[in-house]
Amino acid sequence: MDSNSGQSSGGHSALLLGDRVYHLQYSFEDQIFHIVRENWYDFRFQYGVIENRNIEFYEWKLSDRAKRILRQKWNELYLVQETHIQNQKRLEEEWEWKESVPTKEPLRLGIPGFGYFTKIEDLNSTYTELFAFTNDEYQKINASIETLKSQEKDLNSFPVKTNQPLPETKSAFQLVASIQTETSLYIQKERKSFVRKFLLKPVLLYEQAFVRLDPNEFGFSEEELVILQTYLKELKNELKTCLFVEDCQDWEEMTLLLRIIYLQKSIEEKSIVFPRKNFEGFSYIDYVNLPESVFATKLKEYSILLREKRKEFLLSYHPIHFYNWESFLSRYLSFIEGKSYSEGIEFNWVGQNPYGETQSLTIQKREEDSLLSAKQNWEVYTKNVQGLYSYHLVFQNCTNELFQYMNLMFPDGKIENQQFWDPLHSSWIHFNFVPSIAAVKLANSRYTGQVKVFPSYRNLKRNKIKSWSEKNLKERFVPTATIYKPNPLDHSFLFFTEESIWNRPILGLANVVWGIGYTGMGIVKSPMDRGKSFTKGTETIFYSLPELFFFNIRKGHFPLIAAEEIPEEYYETETE
Repeated sequence: MDSNSGQSSGGHSALLLGDRVYHLQYSFEDQIFHIVRENWYDFRFQYGVIENRNIEFYEWKLSDRAKRILRQKWNELYLVQETHIQNQKRLEEEWEWKESVPTKEPLRLGIPGFGYFTKIEDLNSTYTELFAFTNDEYQKINASIETLKSQEKDLNSFPVKTNQPLPETKSAFQLVASIQTETSLYIQKERKSFVRKFLLKPVLLYEQAFVRLDPNEFGFSEEELVILQTYLKELKNELKTCLFVEDCQDWEEMTLLLRIIYLQKSIEEKSIVFPRKNFEGFSYIDYVNLPESVFATKLKEYSILLREKRKEFLLSYHPIHFYNWESFLSRYLSFIEGKSYSEGIEFNWVGQNPYGETQSLTIQKREEDSLLSAKQNWEVYTKNVQGLYSYHLVFQNCTNELFQYMNLMFPDGKIENQQFWDPLHSSWIHFNFVPSIAAVKLANSRYTGQVKVFPSYRNLKRNKIKSWSEKNLKERFVPTATIYKPNPLDHSFLFFTEESIWNRPILGLANVVWGIGYTGMGIVKSPMDRGKSFTKGTETIFYSLPELFFFNIRKGHFPLIAAEEIPEEYYETETE
C-alpha cells in the first residue's frame, strides 16, 4: 500500500489469503504490535477509499493445499496472540479484584453479561413455557445450581499458586493455554449458575440494554416471524443440550440465552431487537465525527445493507449466520453511537448478579503476599507479551515483521515441496522495512506471478476525467478540487503532489509556506481551540517537507464520501 499521512505513513504491507487479510498494527494504548485479521472488502475500503492508497498485489502461485496450510499458519499465529492478550487481561482483572475487595464485605463484581437483567422477578415470563422442563429436568437444574454454589463458597478452592509458572512468551508460534485465575473461575461459576436460575425463575430485563429498530422500516413479515420461531426452537434445544448433556462453557450458555431473549423480543415486537455491547479490544480504525448531512446519508446506506444482511440471516439456521448478523448489528450500533467497532461474539454488557442477594458468599481480603504476587504476575506477563509483540519504526515494522513471520513459518520459502517465494530478509540492513523497496524485490522475484494494482479512490475518479486541465490543474489545487473535500482526518494543504515528480518541489514549497502560515494562525487561536490548529499546521509542514526532495507521502483521506460516489471501476476490480 502507498504512503499517506497518519498511521503507516511510509506505506503498509499485508497478506491476502482467500477473503481474509492479515497485517500488523501497533497500539499505543497496550504497546502491542497486533496481528489483525479482517475481511478483504473492509480492508480495501479502509485503505483504498478512506485512506486513498493505491494497493499493489504480488501474487504467488500456490496449490489449493498450500493455500490452506499458509492460512492455517496465520490463523494459529493470530490465535496465539489473542490468547496472550486474553491472559494478560485476566491477570490484570485478578490483581484489581484482589486489591479492591474489602474485608468481610459481600463480593460485588461487575460481570459481563449481567447488565441485561434487573433484580426484579418477571411474573409474566414466557421462558418457562418455552422450555417446558419436566420434573426430572427441574431436579437436575436445581442439583446443578447447588453444585455450583458449593464451589463458590470458598474461592480458596481455586487458588492461583504464587509459584505457578506463567505461559511461555519466547515464541509467537508456541501454543499457550488460557490462564485460569480465581476471579475468572468465579465468574464462570456465577454465569453458569445465573443461566439455570433464570430459566427456573426469570427476572425482568434491563430494557435500556437493548436496541430497538423502527418497526415501520425494519419490521418482520409473518413469513419471517415463522422462521424466527424455528430459530428459537433450535436455540432452546442447544441450550438444553448444554444443561443436560454437554458441559458447555459459561460464555456459550450466556450467548445462547441472550440469543433466545433477543429473538423472543423481536418476535413479540415484530421488529429487530438487539442487545447492546461494550466495544472492547483493539481497533486500528478511529471513529470520525461526521457532519449531519453525511451522517444521514451513511445511515440510509446502512439501512440498505441491514436489509440485505437480514435476508442472509433468515436463509437458514447456522452459528455462522448468527455471528455475521450480530457482527453487522454491532457495527451498525457503533456507527450510530459514535464508537470504534471491535469484533467479539460475547454479549458483554456489565452488571451485578441479579440473584446476588441470596448468596451468602463473603470474601476475605487477600494476604499481602497474594496481592503482591497477583500484581507481579500481571506486570511480568505484560512486559513479556509487549516484548514478544514489540514495534520499531525500522527494526520491527508492518513490513519486515510480516517477512519475519513468513521466514519463521517457511525458512526455505517452501510449503511442503512447493517453492513459492524467495524469502526476504527481515534485517533492517536489507532495507526491506521500506514497503516500496520490498515491493520492487517481490515484483522481480521469479516466483511472483501476476502483479495487479488497485488504484486509490481519488485516482479512480481522476482517471475518468477527460479534460487535461481539469485533471492536472483543477483537481490538484485543493480549493478548486471537486473530488477531494477537506475532512477531519486531514490537515490543511494546498496542492496534491502525487501525480508528477518534476514539479513536486515547487508545489511542496507552496505547501510548506502554507503550513507555516497555518501554524502561525494556530498559535494565535490556541487559547480558543486548545492548540488544534497549531497541531494541524505542524502536520502540514511535516508531510510537505519530503516533497521538496521529490518524495510524496500525503494522498488525502476520503471518510465523508457516499456509496454512490464510488466509481463503477472500483467494483469491477473487486471481481477480477
